[in-house]
Amino acid sequence: MAVTKILARHARLDLAINYAVNPDKTDEEVLTAYLNCDKGHACHQMLATKEAKNNRDGVQYYHIIQSFKPGEITPELAHEIAKRFTAEHLQGYEAVIGTHVDKGHIHSHIVFNSVNADTGIKYHSTLQNYYQQIRGISDRICEENGLSVILQGKSTKTV
Repeated sequence: MAVTKILARHARLDLAINYAVNPDKTDEEVLTAYLNCDKGHACHQMLATKEAKNNRDGVQYYHIIQSFKPGEITPELAHEIAKRFTAEHLQGYEAVIGTHVDKGHIHSHIVFNSVNADTGIKYHSTLQNYYQQIRGISDRICEENGLSVILQGKSTKTV
C-alpha cells in the first residue's frame, strides 16, 4: 500500500533534485531514474523548458512522495512502481525519481517540472485530480503488484 502526497513548490529546483537523488539515500544512485531529462542535466533542462515555453512564474516544480509500510516492499519494486506511475501520469513532463532506503520505510520522491515540455501547459493539482489521478494510478499499480490499498473512508467532518 502506497501513501501518496503532492507538494507544490516555489523553491529552488536544484535543491529538490539533489535531495531526491542523494546517493546516501538511493543506494548510491542505483535507485534513481529520469523521465524526459538526463542525469546531471535535469535542472538545466527543466529551466530551459520554462524559458522556451515562456512559463517561468508561479509554482516551479511539484514533489510527489510515495511511501510504503516497513517490510511491505523491496526497494526495487518500490522504484519500479514509481517509474510506472511517473511514465503514466506525467507524460510530457520532465521528472526525476529517487527511491530512498535510508529510513524504516521505503519511499520514492518524484520531482517534476511544473511546465509540460510538450505542451507548455502548467500542471495543476486539485483534490479531485489527486484522488482520480495520483492516488488512483498509484493504487492501481500497487494492486497489480499484489499490494494492498487504502480504502476510502467516510468523512469525519461535520457541517
